[in-house]
Amino acid sequence: MSHHHSIRNLLNIKDKNITFDENFCAEELIKGVQSKVFYGQLTYQPKACYACGHVFDVQIIKHGFKTSLIKMPSISGFHTYLKLRKQRYFCKHCHSTFTLKTSVVAKNCCISNNTKVAIALNAKDKISEKDIAMKHNVSHATVSRVIDSFYSYYQPNVHYLPKHLCFDEFNVNFHIISG
Repeated sequence: MSHHHSIRNLLNIKDKNITFDENFCAEELIKGVQSKVFYGQLTYQPKACYACGHVFDVQIIKHGFKTSLIKMPSISGFHTYLKLRKQRYFCKHCHSTFTLKTSVVAKNCCISNNTKVAIALNAKDKISEKDIAMKHNVSHATVSRVIDSFYSYYQPNVHYLPKHLCFDEFNVNFHIISG
């Protein structure tokens, strides 16, 4: 089993386009807290330019990397981060640069989707938002946003209910049972 696979397992990362450096982990002081930092790289050939949609060809060229510091769920009580170097491309068709995407984190976000799930699960346990924020080393505002987004995602869409609800069948059944 490759060390890439083992680390992806440890961090619960499904994206196989993320590989890890030889010295893949170190302890660093982040926001004044001793944290575990994993060093990874995201690179793959995109199907098309993200900006203009032109199918990938020789006019879409590698253009360095953009590094993101992504908050991951804690490991062994340590605050954990993924320092991810994401491949950038330059499209000569539309003169735009774009950075590759990954399922680990939403675009322009620094908190991993797994961390958001962990926060949402904690919210079910009746823990205060302040305690959840401390546990996951994120702000109180982040906890509120995550809970709201999960809540709205799982809410039924009331706009799609029919205008007139018919309870006739229910009443018939009710009378049969009670009679």
